[in-house]
Amino acid sequence: MQPLIDNARTFGQRPEKFAGLAQGQAPEVLFITCADSRVVPALITGARPGQLFELRTAGNIVPPYASEHPTGEAATIEYAVEVLGVQHIVVCGHSHCGASRAGARRRPERRTRRA
Repeated sequence: MQPLIDNARTFGQRPEKFAGLAQGQAPEVLFITCADSRVVPALITGARPGQLFELRTAGNIVPPYASEHPTGEAATIEYAVEVLGVQHIVVCGHSHCGASRAGARRRPERRTRRA
């Protein structure tokens, strides 16, 4: 944990690397993927800071849209498309996903009608 903390503390001391990012963002891609710590979108794609707008959820699950029950996922997608103007949406899954495996194991309840 300490190396992560140390890097976070020195992050702002490297303005030459990130000065342009302070002006705003204009990513072309919304990258929807799993929150699994082994999935690193920038590493997978070779993207630099500011090139991907990311939405990460367990199992890259995005619930159906319902205006009466807004979700963070819907807000992220809407912001990416309407405000940032992303041109592409990528949904990236991965092997051995625990969330997908758990979802596949769940069985819907059987409801039977009795007369």
